[in-house]
Amino acid sequence: MHAVVDERSLPINITIGKGDEHEGRRLIPLMDSIRIEHQGKGRPRKNPKKVYADTKYSMDINRLYLDERKITSQIPSRARKRKPGRPRIFNRAIHRKVRYTVERFFGWTSNFRKLVVRYERLATTFSGLIHLACIMILWRVLR
Repeated sequence: MHAVVDERSLPINITIGKGDEHEGRRLIPLMDSIRIEHQGKGRPRKNPKKVYADTKYSMDINRLYLDERKITSQIPSRARKRKPGRPRIFNRAIHRKVRYTVERFFGWTSNFRKLVVRYERLATTFSGLIHLACIMILWRVLR
């Protein structure tokens, strides 16, 4: 399960991936499906200002994608060796504070027993249950 959340740990978008697929490959489809509503007139934004992600999303293709869309990224590097060129700036203290919001959301979803252990065979059924859990989370928080 891959999630995009806001600063209050409310879900913006959720997808599920295959069991044998690398988790870093789900960042680009998640980013393409974001629509950020704002208070003023005009169409919704599609690009967030910053993206905080886990180390599994630190693939070169993801970083290039975010750079092309002019989105600053805070993704810890998995590389053991130094790469040539200018190193990316990474603030570990801010990253820990922001990662808490994602972990908080997954903690909320763990209250739904059917999502903790996936019993459904069909991905559409499991996706529907995830979306139903997100609706219940939004209803509880925004109430």
